[in-house]
Amino acid sequence: MRALRAAGIVLLAALAASPAHAISLRDTFPETARLVGLSGGGAFDALGDAIADTAARNLPVVSGSAGFTYRYNPQLEVFERTSETLGPLFLERPDTLGQGKFNINVSYQYVDLNEFDGTSTSGLQASDPIIVRVADVTGTTIGFTANSLRYDFSLINHIVGLSFTYGVLDDLDVNVLLPLIWTDFSVRATTQQQFVSGTDLVFSPAPGPTMSAKLSETKFGVGDIFLRAKYQLASWNTWRNALGLWLRLPSGDKDNFQGTGSFEASPFYYGSTVLWGRVEPHVNLGIDLNSDDVEQSDARYDLGVDVDITPRIGVALGFLGRSQFSGTPNADQAQFLHLTPNGPQIRPLLGLDLGRKDFYDFSFGTRVVVWRQIMVFANGIVAMNDEGLRNDSVIPMAGVEGTF
Repeated sequence: MRALRAAGIVLLAALAASPAHAISLRDTFPETARLVGLSGGGAFDALGDAIADTAARNLPVVSGSAGFTYRYNPQLEVFERTSETLGPLFLERPDTLGQGKFNINVSYQYVDLNEFDGTSTSGLQASDPIIVRVADVTGTTIGFTANSLRYDFSLINHIVGLSFTYGVLDDLDVNVLLPLIWTDFSVRATTQQQFVSGTDLVFSPAPGPTMSAKLSETKFGVGDIFLRAKYQLASWNTWRNALGLWLRLPSGDKDNFQGTGSFEASPFYYGSTVLWGRVEPHVNLGIDLNSDDVEQSDARYDLGVDVDITPRIGVALGFLGRSQFSGTPNADQAQFLHLTPNGPQIRPLLGLDLGRKDFYDFSFGTRVVVWRQIMVFANGIVAMNDEGLRNDSVIPMAGVEGTF
């Protein structure tokens, strides 16, 4: 009874100490502003929307292509291997799995999105202070202050990808990719009054105390589910071809940075050839079509090469390119009045450019056959440019797959 009584006291204390309700990761941006006395309204909401829209799209999507592919030989009554290399990790190969075959792939990625346009997310700050309205108890404006504002945030995703591919026909594969995402997010807002003015917006220096607030949240959920299909076309001499279709289902929670919040259909072309029996260059071309707003679609263009060092060890290299058709939706709403040397002017909040971005990445990895048709793999992705929300070092991935 004493133990039960003690456990009950601990439970009640924990409930009393916990917040009444957890907020979404997106809402932490305006909430931290409110905690330091800034009622920025739509600008802080729009900033949260922009980060939410960008974060999920910048999570790498592992390939649905298997390391081993087969085709049934009716004369010998056996499956014969059709792939000559162990294959890519973030590109798709034209080779299909083989009728009746299935492939299971389990991967883990650690994605730390810690940089925006080359600036660390631990120090996002505009060069000019923001102008904040001061009102009396009736809501009447009585003056303005100009405050410095700095945001520090950390956004880390742990992603377990469960991928299943089935060979419906010798030339047709279907795949489902289920990402399970644990997101760890914290944000701190720091502000200090620098100038004050009356209603005439004529400012004079008046430094005030520094105010700071921090919020941290962790979320776990299913990300956007991918349904993928690939149909292998006839070869042109040694050049192999396939058409692909990706369907991105909005199953992830956009407000928690785990989904895009919109349905996307992505037609693809895959091509490759084999040189010297162990070198396979690849090309992938596609478009991510956003069903809610076509202007928010992306162009995809990937180039890569796989080299088998031995029959059991392969190296995969790739260039991954993605270009937005237009910038973040409602980017103009993430604007704020700033006190500049030329007077009050509208500027992007925290100096963030939310316009159209291009993303260039370099992927490098290896596959190793450990037993029969089972292999392990490891990969790293490095950003080749610094546009948008990115990782400033290496995004690691590791996993295991088997074909049966």
